[in-house]
Amino acid sequence: MPAERLIESKAQKACRHCRLHKRRCDKRLPKCSRCSAKLIRCDYDDDTPIEAAEPDTKLKWSEPLAIRRDSCGLELTPAGEKQLLWTACQIQEPHYAQVDSKGLMSLVKDIFTYGGTSVEQVSTRYFATAHDWIPVVDESKTKFNLRIMQNNPDVYYNPLALLLLCMLLVNQQPCRHPNHTSNSTLYRTTRRLFALLNTPTSDTFSLAILQAGLLLTTYECGHGMAREASSTLGSCFGLIRQLDMSASQKKATDRHFDDAQESARKLCWGGIVFLDRSIVLSCADGTASLLIPTSGILPQDAVPYMNKDKYAFMNTTVKFRTRAYSALLIGEVIKAVHGDPESADCVEAEKLLHDLVRQHAATSQGESYPVCEGVTMALSAVVSAYKKRAKRLGTGSGDAKLNLDLKFAYNIVFEMCRVEGLIMRKRDGSLNRMCFSGLGCLYRAAVDLDEAYVKGAAPEDFEQLRENLEWFSGHWHIADVLLQRLNRNAELRSKQVFPGFW
Repeated sequence: MPAERLIESKAQKACRHCRLHKRRCDKRLPKCSRCSAKLIRCDYDDDTPIEAAEPDTKLKWSEPLAIRRDSCGLELTPAGEKQLLWTACQIQEPHYAQVDSKGLMSLVKDIFTYGGTSVEQVSTRYFATAHDWIPVVDESKTKFNLRIMQNNPDVYYNPLALLLLCMLLVNQQPCRHPNHTSNSTLYRTTRRLFALLNTPTSDTFSLAILQAGLLLTTYECGHGMAREASSTLGSCFGLIRQLDMSASQKKATDRHFDDAQESARKLCWGGIVFLDRSIVLSCADGTASLLIPTSGILPQDAVPYMNKDKYAFMNTTVKFRTRAYSALLIGEVIKAVHGDPESADCVEAEKLLHDLVRQHAATSQGESYPVCEGVTMALSAVVSAYKKRAKRLGTGSGDAKLNLDLKFAYNIVFEMCRVEGLIMRKRDGSLNRMCFSGLGCLYRAAVDLDEAYVKGAAPEDFEQLRENLEWFSGHWHIADVLLQRLNRNAELRSKQVFPGFW
């Protein structure tokens, strides 16, 4: 090999990044190996004095870590995905403190800057919108940590960085661009980060990771990814059991132990119950199963914590606890649906539905959100049982009780659809990140009823349901899944009526 081919061009001195972090530099041109591997700028000609630290707001990446999409918000680039996963793997190593790498929090801040947002904007929007119906994150503690993180090491805030990414996901609404799906690079990377960080660590870190996992489950369930949501929620279940065991062990060894996380864990238990039922009751094809079928699996103090207050005059947390308790009761109903739809449990489910309807009707203005959501959850479970019973008895069944049950459920479901149709025309979609669970359960019950009747829903009810689903799909992709199923039902009925045209 000619000698000239072995000569490699090198700079006269180390690059600015290696000098700043006191690392050995191979001085390769145009970029040293260290800067090339980390996708950061490599400057050899900068003679300005090296300071102890560089300005936190100055981006040093050679490639953008994220892009800003006007239609649906921030999306990661391949460089951003690579850096997040590389950093998450590095922080698991024992020598991480000696590695000249940014922590996850600094990296997330840079990603937000590229995406046209900031840590403060992401957290403020979450607490002003989705937190109202999924309040599993402690607002005051989170904001306190955000205020003090400027002067503390990045390693401490890796779980908080994951939590911010999950807040960003829940904040984002879908758009109509064919290439912008809910299964985005940002979502897939965040899910992998959750798996990487979900390792035994301190209770403080584990609680933040648990809260992030619940928000990630919320995103997956709301966008129709029932299988992924069930998997993530299963990880959350294991994590909260570890936290409970850790607290019990500390109480056993130290009688003066003050369990500061007790109420936060109970609230997370409520979140797990609520999401567990929501996954099953809003799953479009009905294939999802319960993670916690009965209350016996829960800690002894979790059920009284959820079942404590009445329906009126409630703040965000108490409202959520009431909603979680309604979901807990409906768990027995879901279990019956997967078994014998005429069992005693199903009868109890019908009683629960009637009781919830009466409570909702008795409210002064009919605006008690937890009760209304409890009604839709109960409706989704009971209608599934009715549909299964009708399918077993066959077309044109003369079962008088079943026909009355179907009619009762039909009237409630489509009356709710008509009311929601009037409300949605007046809503400003930019103001709130609305809850997917109540409407998701309602619309799944409506689609089930459309299938249970041989001729389907009445034409005006069918069109109202389709209009509602088209509007709801602008908030959560689960509506698209239900809309596809509704249109498929209509197509199948058309083939049966006009077989010669197909």
